[in-house]
Amino acid sequence: MMESDEMLAAMSVCFASVERDEWKQLTAQPVWSGFLDAARRALQDDDVFGEPTSPISRARKRCPLQEFLSAGEVRALFAPPTYDEKRAFEARHFTGGLTDSALPVESLYATWSHGTLPSPFSRCAGMYQGDSARYMKDLVERMGMGVPSQFAACPDHLALELDLAAVLLRSGARDAARQFLAERLAWLTAYRMRLLKLGPSAGFYIGLVDVLLGIRTQLASEAEAAGARAGCESRTGHEANAGAEVVPLPNTNRSHACI
Repeated sequence: MMESDEMLAAMSVCFASVERDEWKQLTAQPVWSGFLDAARRALQDDDVFGEPTSPISRARKRCPLQEFLSAGEVRALFAPPTYDEKRAFEARHFTGGLTDSALPVESLYATWSHGTLPSPFSRCAGMYQGDSARYMKDLVERMGMGVPSQFAACPDHLALELDLAAVLLRSGARDAARQFLAERLAWLTAYRMRLLKLGPSAGFYIGLVDVLLGIRTQLASEAEAAGARAGCESRTGHEANAGAEVVPLPNTNRSHACI
């Protein structure tokens, strides 16, 4: 059964340029059906996202993806593009500077900078190397890794963001991974609107984006509920916790070969 980190890594491959053999391996059965099942679990399970699948969750009957996605998106996800079709879509839409470009890069769909330093581009959108790009480059380097050369101009590419979230989950930093996804995936609403303008040929990618937006919605709801519980506990147990010992967290900054 595919776990959450494997599902995110698989999505990363969908938005990245990969070799033919890697794509064929991902979209072959039973791997692709395992990916779709992981997507269903992520959208509807009560388990916290990123936690290992429990035996109860494994046995639970789930609703079909049609409950969460459009019929066209479901059809596209159940019949992923061939390698040649994927390459053709990338050439038309995942290449910058073209009329039909729809690069999955956060800076292009978010405010370029929210910094305090004056700049004529600060409140602009549609530009590379914004705040999100600088944040991603710094985060990858602080984790002891490097930005792959194909993402040097756009460290905030969706493929890299998803792969980094998968690395955090594998490293045991699950809370950090959930917070990272909740924060980083907000731009996908605007990106989805861009994909919709491309027509039916983008159905596969719109379906993937809707799965990610569904996951982000769940993470935001969980964070809001956790914050409410924490506030309640803080008000009722402040005096009892005032002298509690602070236990340091273990170091989860592990080294990885690459993203």
